[in-house]
Amino acid sequence: MPPMSAGGAEVAVTSPDGTRLRGHPVLRAVLLAETVSILGTQLSTVATPWLVLTLTGSPAAMGLVTAAQFAGVAVFGMIGASWVARLGPRRVMVGGDLLCAALLALLPLLHAVDRLSVGVFAAVMFTVGATFAPYLASQQCVLLAVAGTDERLLTRTNAAFQAATRLSMLLGPLLAGVLIATVTASQVLLWDALSFVVSALLLGRRLPTTTGAAPPPRSSFGTGLRALRSDRLVRSWSLGLTLNEVAWQAMFALIPLVTLARAAASPVAAGALLAAYGGGTLLGSVAVGRALRLVPPRTLAAAGRIGCAAVFPLLSLPLGVSATACCLAVTGLLNGVSLAPATAVRLLRMPERSRTEGLTVATALVLAGGTAGWALAGPTAQSLGLTAAFAALAVLQAAAAVLFTYGLVTTRAEPAAPAAGTAPATPVRPPDRAHAVRAHTDVPPTDARPEQEGTA
Repeated sequence: MPPMSAGGAEVAVTSPDGTRLRGHPVLRAVLLAETVSILGTQLSTVATPWLVLTLTGSPAAMGLVTAAQFAGVAVFGMIGASWVARLGPRRVMVGGDLLCAALLALLPLLHAVDRLSVGVFAAVMFTVGATFAPYLASQQCVLLAVAGTDERLLTRTNAAFQAATRLSMLLGPLLAGVLIATVTASQVLLWDALSFVVSALLLGRRLPTTTGAAPPPRSSFGTGLRALRSDRLVRSWSLGLTLNEVAWQAMFALIPLVTLARAAASPVAAGALLAAYGGGTLLGSVAVGRALRLVPPRTLAAAGRIGCAAVFPLLSLPLGVSATACCLAVTGLLNGVSLAPATAVRLLRMPERSRTEGLTVATALVLAGGTAGWALAGPTAQSLGLTAAFAALAVLQAAAAVLFTYGLVTTRAEPAAPAAGTAPATPVRPPDRAHAVRAHTDVPPTDARPEQEGTA
């Protein structure tokens, strides 16, 4: 199968039906849409907690507001498992982008008239979070429709898309720090709102329109949960990804506190630390193609998680900003190497009939860990200090590594998904929507958003 270069890494460019992914007009449009949207999301990653700290001066309030977003993910992931099958990827993704744009634009307007309270801020972020689980499930369904069920092809396609979008994660925090220092954090949120508008326009133009779909079968949280429990690797890796998400999101929540304690409250330093992590994940995503030449996807996913567990304890030491940035870059690299194969392997091992529900519920459960991370990080650091907070996160990373190792070891004797060329790869489609997803031109590969490391 011919490869494509993404920053030096070889990635698959041919879908199961032989179409070259490089020439996909839909893929080009969606790649641009996601890159722009993630760039805006990274601006908010810095601006949102900074604005809350500016308004209240309370790390606990910062944790409450940011945790509200992930609470929306968890709640609507539980009750919205059928949304993707019922509405279709186009409606879910375009509608989600437009709703997020309107809500994020509302925040600076309320701030300008002195009506932005912590409660209102949290309510807006909760509603924004409600769109994420259905959105991410839509992304994974259309990715399967393009790449089919070849484990390595799906991993490489995912890694290629991540390599492009991780560039936004590298530039976004740096740009956010400069913008906050130049204008205000509330004004930076308008840029994120604009990025969602651009994404919605691009997706609306290229994704297929659903017409005349038959009503889908009734879906439920229980169906998705059974899909996650049906396989030992899916079960253990889902729990491991949940623990990972607690650690990653708590780490992101602690970055502003690190700059307050060690960098004289500099927003530029906060952006630089997040950019160090983003740069590491970019390099890791680029390295996936070459790494797959040496090890299979399952082993690569577990090795990356073990590496993260080995490096993460260094963050609990009283390091300077430069040393902290180096540690974040290394953990980002290891996570970038692990994330694409972990996503692909877990996805392909879910039962096909209940994969849509399983994806939605998996997203909700994993990001519920992010809710806990954001909610607990501020109070923990405030009461016990940064060192103790990072030490607790290192324990969570170690537990996740154990679960990934268990999933790998207990399924090592089982065959991987069929490689391209060994069996016809049938594109996977959302239930009862065969005519709405066209594998040859109409569906894009995608990446998780915002920066939710357990799912992205």
